[in-house]
Amino acid sequence: MESELTARGALLSGLIDYAGLFPPESRDMRGAVAGYSDARALQSWMVHRFIVPEGRLEELAEHLEDEPDPWPLAVVFGEPYGEWSKSIADDARSLEVVKLAMRDSAKFEIAELKLPPSLAGDPAASAKVASVRSSLAPLFDTVLFEVSLADERTLGHQLQIVFEAGAGAKIRCGGAAVEDFPSPATVAEFISTSAELEIPFKATAGLHHPLRHWDCDPGVKRHGFLNIVGASVLAAVTDIGVAELTEVIAEEDPDAFEVTDLAFRWRHRAATAGEVAKARDGFMLGYGSCSFTEPVADLVEMGIL
Repeated sequence: MESELTARGALLSGLIDYAGLFPPESRDMRGAVAGYSDARALQSWMVHRFIVPEGRLEELAEHLEDEPDPWPLAVVFGEPYGEWSKSIADDARSLEVVKLAMRDSAKFEIAELKLPPSLAGDPAASAKVASVRSSLAPLFDTVLFEVSLADERTLGHQLQIVFEAGAGAKIRCGGAAVEDFPSPATVAEFISTSAELEIPFKATAGLHHPLRHWDCDPGVKRHGFLNIVGASVLAAVTDIGVAELTEVIAEEDPDAFEVTDLAFRWRHRAATAGEVAKARDGFMLGYGSCSFTEPVADLVEMGIL
């Protein structure tokens, strides 16, 4: 990214965490490592972390022995065994050894894990989330908890618990089935509440293209990463409400967006380069994608790159 601050640079810098190991790409480790290396060669300033399951860190380490610089990692934790907070505490102790062994080849930047459905209605939920965050905080710069969207009425409560734990959040924007795609209103509520609480967050799943669009398979409108990032910027630095944020998330007209060196704009709403940088620095941390060439090609076609 160029040294002079621009809205375009601030909006897109470090935006994409590479998820080649995950569906739908589901590459083997060698292929994912090659994909991440290719992405860095194509637009190094746009790609940030390599996303890896916690159980495959040692496998990854074997492929990084000849890398000259440490790779920034986002480590995804799987389903817990037994009691959640104890399970993560055990994993954290094991990871201390792995992190030490990888100290010259990797930087453990983000931990990502789901809030278990069993926490719903649990009076000790806040204490358990805080305990998990405390177990992982010595190992990672940021701990993100993926919220459950199964019952949208609990979204605010989940984010409040994440806030009280001093952690960040994660929202899943798609999946293999229609029901895996949250509505624009739900995404807007998530972004608005996160901005109000000043919770850093990351998005994931299905965000290969800039704008919201119809996909015949699985027969649903997919969210666009420009919609998500743009809504986050506006939520962080303007007085925009949830209803209008929902319109940003649902926007399908490419002419409604403008990204220049001076500003980001959606229709009548705009943010300066400094405001965009503020929103991206510590709030909208980026999004995970198993594709890098598709987002770049689409941005070129839109005239943003």
